[in-house]
Amino acid sequence: MNEAVTVTNALPMYSGSFGITPPLGIDRGNYIALHSSDPAAAAKFAADHMGFYLLHVDREGRHYLAAHGLDPYSLVYSQGEHGRVDHISYVLTRAEDLSVAERLLTERGIKSTRMEKSSMWRHGPALHFKNPGGQTIELTPGVNVPVPMASWAAAPQNAPGPITFDHAVVRAVDVAAGLEFASKILGLRESSRIVAPDGIPVLSFYRAHTLYHCYAVARSQYDGLHHLQFTLKDPPAVYAAAEKLKANGKIEVIWGPLRHGAGHNIAFYFRDYTGNIVEFSAEEEIILNSTTYQPRSWSVTDPLAADEWTLSPIPDAMH
Repeated sequence: MNEAVTVTNALPMYSGSFGITPPLGIDRGNYIALHSSDPAAAAKFAADHMGFYLLHVDREGRHYLAAHGLDPYSLVYSQGEHGRVDHISYVLTRAEDLSVAERLLTERGIKSTRMEKSSMWRHGPALHFKNPGGQTIELTPGVNVPVPMASWAAAPQNAPGPITFDHAVVRAVDVAAGLEFASKILGLRESSRIVAPDGIPVLSFYRAHTLYHCYAVARSQYDGLHHLQFTLKDPPAVYAAAEKLKANGKIEVIWGPLRHGAGHNIAFYFRDYTGNIVEFSAEEEIILNSTTYQPRSWSVTDPLAADEWTLSPIPDAMH
């Protein structure tokens, strides 16, 4: 049986209301930019096998790839140390929220850099700052939709068919600082956490709006990226994508399909050209009762937290 775990240490949950910390105005995930020793090869791999479209290559050698949603692009590869994150971008609810976020970050002791004109292609003004693990977070105006993008966009005709970038999970050596950043700097709301026997969270999920998470923090022995995720239209799209990727022999499928207990999304995981772990998933939980919602703690020993269907363990590659 599922058992909730009560956490009594110094890592409190920050639950439904925004009353604890005023939000920065984040609405949802926008895109993720990754480094590659060969951005052209990484982009070709994403176009040939992951369902993206290569739209543009700029003078700095950045390769911009679109998914099947309304965002100009959802994935960018640029020249750099293979597999490292360049930045993780989030859409603001309103353009004027950029100034509000800049002020709030200053008040919270976070140094940020504002760019009125980004060097990136088809990009508006932006605000950049660092999380405790050293990854750059970007806030920028973007496409706003009244419902989650996967519900708004038409179903792609072919598999795989990613629609939008939804979330990134970052590794944190100092997990307390990572949770503090998500809650008290970004102003996100915690949806749930998976907790180790020592009471320290192993994985904590944070949302900006109704979707279960746009940002998550994973306890780790090093800082970096745990995985990145793109949303597909629905469960049949997830199954079709998994079958296609497994059959083509060019993709290392690590885990799934499965249904997570935490978040309830149907998902599978594989590696991109840079070696980063990518999640394709659908049916992520939507939280509408945010002021009364109580975040849940799952025990790391509860297999239902990871896979409600077959109780499959988290693979070693994802620890």
